[in-house]
Amino acid sequence: MELDQLRTFVTVAEVRSFTRAAAMAHLSQPAISRQVARLETELGVRLFERYGRRVECTPDGKLLLPLAKAIVARVDDAARLMREHAGMVSSRVTLGSTGTVFAHMLAPLIASFFKTYPKIRLEIVERDDAVLEESVFTGELDCAVITAWGSTRAAMIHLLTEEIFLVVPADHPYAGKAQVTLADLADETFILPSHSLNMANLLTDACRQAGFEPKSPRRANYLELTKALVRQGLGFGLIPKMFLGPGTMDGLAAVRLKERPTRDLHLIYSRERPLSVAARTLAIHIRAGVQELYGADTRVDWQSEVREEGRA
Repeated sequence: MELDQLRTFVTVAEVRSFTRAAAMAHLSQPAISRQVARLETELGVRLFERYGRRVECTPDGKLLLPLAKAIVARVDDAARLMREHAGMVSSRVTLGSTGTVFAHMLAPLIASFFKTYPKIRLEIVERDDAVLEESVFTGELDCAVITAWGSTRAAMIHLLTEEIFLVVPADHPYAGKAQVTLADLADETFILPSHSLNMANLLTDACRQAGFEPKSPRRANYLELTKALVRQGLGFGLIPKMFLGPGTMDGLAAVRLKERPTRDLHLIYSRERPLSVAARTLAIHIRAGVQELYGADTRVDWQSEVREEGRA
């Protein structure tokens, strides 16, 4: 079994076409077909069913596909790391997060990263948490900063733990209270994020632990929209402290919850793929920047963690 055969198999499986796979590999279609045929002969199974110009993996092909992808990815990662170490290629890293986290936390850290490491090409991708996690696992993203929510598939570096506050109109009776309990809010309407953001699951779980299912007929991922809807009396917000800064709370009041719910922000990356030199450098820069800006507790020897996990 040769690496080129596995690489060709993966390409055909992903694009579902021998013709498109040949174009992507800059080979003739017969050459692609011969590689697949040799692999099928060596394995003693058929890997594809042909439906005109379209092909689909057989059950045996579906079994092989994730294994072949992992092998190809690890070989590519090894070659890339060696070239980076030898200075043969320019460094590149792709970072994902939600637009809100980019705007409120990561923007100054990205700016300082560009100044400190001008030779590293940093690309940013804005998506919701669920899509970000999947993009890290598939290798589209090197790493992402997300609200943590129970995933065990990713390696994680803790960045920040922050308290979540109740946000109400400034003239609401709750606005004058030192604190309220979540149980007090069982009959209220909330403006929560959509389920594509891990914050929605975290907040729903906090309400359930307080004994009720939150009513949220209106959803808003953009927290400034959440605040605007709260100002109009359309519901209450449950918002992390980071987003309650001066100049953003006109007409609103932030009230502490007795339960002191929190959310964790983590930098995640794939356990199956070693971090590149550029990605490890970015992870260290972000963690140090967050600690400087927010005074986050370190919790782990994060520089050592990044180095060791990157080698795993």
